Amino acid sequence: MNILIIAGGTGGHVYPALSIANEFQDDGNIISWIGKKNGLEESIALREDFSFYPIDARGFLGKNFFAKISAIFFLFRALIRSFFLMSTIKPDFIISTGGYISLAPGLIGSFFCPLFIHEQNSIPGLTNRILHKRSKITFEAFPDTFDHLTNKVKCVGNPIRDDIVNLSPINKSNGTKFNILILGGSQGSKQINDILINILLTKKVPSHWSFIHQAGKLTSKELQDAYIGSGNEFVIKEFLENIAEAYQFCDMVISRSGAMTVSEICSVQKPSILLPLPWSSENHQYINAEYLKNRGAAEIIDSDVSNYMQLLELLINLERDHNRLNSMAYSASKVFPEFAAKNIYKSINESLKI
Repeated sequence: MNILIIAGGTGGHVYPALSIANEFQDDGNIISWIGKKNGLEESIALREDFSFYPIDARGFLGKNFFAKISAIFFLFRALIRSFFLMSTIKPDFIISTGGYISLAPGLIGSFFCPLFIHEQNSIPGLTNRILHKRSKITFEAFPDTFDHLTNKVKCVGNPIRDDIVNLSPINKSNGTKFNILILGGSQGSKQINDILINILLTKKVPSHWSFIHQAGKLTSKELQDAYIGSGNEFVIKEFLENIAEAYQFCDMVISRSGAMTVSEICSVQKPSILLPLPWSSENHQYINAEYLKNRGAAEIIDSDVSNYMQLLELLINLERDHNRLNSMAYSASKVFPEFAAKNIYKSINESLKI
C-alpha cells in the first residue's frame, strides 16, 4: 500500500509520525511524507528513504491581525497544492499527527482516501479539532481528549522512539550519585535556567548530585559559571544527541511538560518534577503535568524564578525518600498504554478490512 504521512513543525508532531511510519514500512508499504521544506521532517524523510513533498503554511492562533491574514492566504494556497499532491501521490490512506502544516493536506486528502489522525496532547490542537470531523479513526494519547460519543476515538498513548522504548528501566551508573536530568526543550527555557542558577549560586547543593542540563539555544556563560561555582559534576548541552542514554542513567527528571516529553519520561519509568510552560496554548502543559501528578508519577512546580527554593527542597526530600521515588517510578510506568505505534498499526489495518 501507498501510505501518506502528514506531519511537521516540531519534534512533538514529527517523531510520533515517524514511529507510526516505521511500523508500516516494516510491513513492506511505501511511505510518502508531506511536511515543511527544510524542516526536521524533511531530513528524517530523506534519511528513511521516504518520498517527501514540501508544503507551505503559517500558524494562525496567537498571531496578530496581519499574520492571521497571511495564514489564511497560505492556507488557500496549500489547499490548492494539496489537491494536486493527492492526485500525484495517490495514497491508500493518510496518517496525520497535527500541527498547522497538516490542515490543508489532511482536509483535502480526506476526500480522496481514509484519514487517520493522532493527537499527542491532553488538549487537541486546532488542526486536529478540524480534522477529527473528517477522520476514520482519531487516536488520542490522553483519555477524553475528544468526545467519545462516537466509537472512532481510541486512546493509545503516544508513539515513542524505539531507542527509548527498549531501555532497561533501572540502570544506575553509580549508586552513590544522584543524577538529575534537566530538559529545557529544543529552544531551551530561560525560566528553568534561571531557577537552577539561583539554586547553584545561593544554596549549598549536595556534592553527590550530578546534572545533565539540556539548555537548548539558551546555553549561557552565566549558567555554566553557576555550575562551575557549585563544584558539582555537570554537563550542559544545547541538544542531547543520545537522549535515551540520558534517561537511562538519571534518577530524576526536571522538565517542561510537553506531551512527548512526559510520555518519554513515563516510558522510561522515571520520577519527575514538571514545570509547565506558563503560556502554552490553552494551558495544555499544565493539564499534561496534572495528569501525571494525579497518578502519582510526578510533582508540579510553577515555572517561576521565585520558586527556586521550592524546587531545591523538593529535590532534597525526594532523594531521601526512596520509597516515594520508587512509587513515582512505578506509577509513571502505568500512566500511558504501551506499544502505541503497534496498536495504531493494528487498528488501522483492522479498520481497512471492514
